[in-house]
Amino acid sequence: MSEFIDEFIGTWKKVITTPSDFFREMPTSGGYEAPLKFAVVNYIIAGIGTALVSILAFTFLASLLPMTSFWPGSAFSFGSALSNIIITPITGIIGLFIIGAILYVCFKIVGGSGSYEGTVRILSYASAVNAVSWIPILGWIVGLYAIYLGIVGGTFVHNITTLRSAIAIFIPIIVMIIISALLIVVLGAMLYETFGTGGYGGYCGY
Repeated sequence: MSEFIDEFIGTWKKVITTPSDFFREMPTSGGYEAPLKFAVVNYIIAGIGTALVSILAFTFLASLLPMTSFWPGSAFSFGSALSNIIITPITGIIGLFIIGAILYVCFKIVGGSGSYEGTVRILSYASAVNAVSWIPILGWIVGLYAIYLGIVGGTFVHNITTLRSAIAIFIPIIVMIIISALLIVVLGAMLYETFGTGGYGGYCGY
């Protein structure tokens, strides 16, 4: 176990501090076991960290708002903590394969020559940021760093320029932003039709 922990810490440090060297040396094939083990540990740490933050938040609120002798938030926080620790690794691993498939297509669009397995490996090791993503405020910063890791990884795995790799990484992000914007516009139009002045026109005449 200690050997595994030492190996994890060494890999984590290299991914975070010298990503170019790491992804340049990273095998692009050989199976999913090693990268997925690394990712699972990061997701477990993220689940535990998120759970601790939730418990502390509920405890703080309970001390400020002791409305009654019964405070359901405490029980809920522990239940939420347990579910976070269990669900986060499961959803994280599933996400690696789904997002990996999307990015693989995007890398191919920009001329990438790497494999699907190599793309999943990029995401698996980029999950290193999840080990600290649960820390308040810092989560936004490491989220941006995860994008950077994806760009660096794509450059070496798919043998393309940094610009092409960045385009591949941002394609799904831009698409999601556009879809979200369209949904907001459609929802806004529906709400206006329902609750706007036009929706009550029949009741304005006397």
